[in-house]
Amino acid sequence: MQRIIDSHFHIWDPSVQPLSLLDGTDGSITRRYDMDCLKRAYASYNEQHPGAAVNFIGGVYVEVDTDDTSLEDRLLSENHDPLLLTTSMRSTVGPAMRMPLYAHGVREPLHTSASPRGRCLQDDFIRGLRLMADKNMPFDACVRVDELDDLAQACEQVPEATVIVDHMGNISDLHNLESSSDALHRLGELPNVYVKVSGYPTDDPRFVSTLLDLAQAAFSNKRLLYASNWPVVGLYADFDSHLSILLNRFAGDDDFFLNNARNAYHIVERKIS
Repeated sequence: MQRIIDSHFHIWDPSVQPLSLLDGTDGSITRRYDMDCLKRAYASYNEQHPGAAVNFIGGVYVEVDTDDTSLEDRLLSENHDPLLLTTSMRSTVGPAMRMPLYAHGVREPLHTSASPRGRCLQDDFIRGLRLMADKNMPFDACVRVDELDDLAQACEQVPEATVIVDHMGNISDLHNLESSSDALHRLGELPNVYVKVSGYPTDDPRFVSTLLDLAQAAFSNKRLLYASNWPVVGLYADFDSHLSILLNRFAGDDDFFLNNARNAYHIVERKIS
């Protein structure tokens, strides 16, 4: 049974939290999600696929683009579920950035309309990235697909920083896959850059196969991370098909499903034993 660390999931409660993330969505995920819901998603997968069942041992909570980050910080500090292995929390990257002490990663959303184009090339961002490198704290980079080149330039300026590219750079079709190939290869040449294999539609097998080929060509398998993007995955694909595709492609690869997330986020072994 394949053991899995899910390197990217969200939980939220719209009745409590203001969530810009849900603005403009179709309403299908505008409800409360907690750790029990995520456990049930993996349990349901196992029931539907008994011959390819997985052992979900925990995951990485990633900030949810809330308008009240202090509330999000408090809610996560009070969540002691043992399968919540670590967190990547919201901050504005810069020399004066603030983070809760329990966080193991940082994310400033670079893919939303609130983020100016070229943000990751601004001087204060580069200085903040250097500070994170000094503190050995990874940065989750969620960027617009046409700004992957900007991200590559930023990472090349701070090659010692651990940067985790979210959702395959938000590549969603063959057109932007082709236009993003060079930037992904540049990112893959940097030894401390990882990429989460998530975030893409799964209804076109040729596109998915070509995208995964690109991921493996650009990055060592030791720098690819399994991620579900649950529950947002339901807006463009579905949880079961995404997991099935990756199990077929990476069957038996503990680096992809387990160890790379441990390494990138410095997850302590005792938390998942």
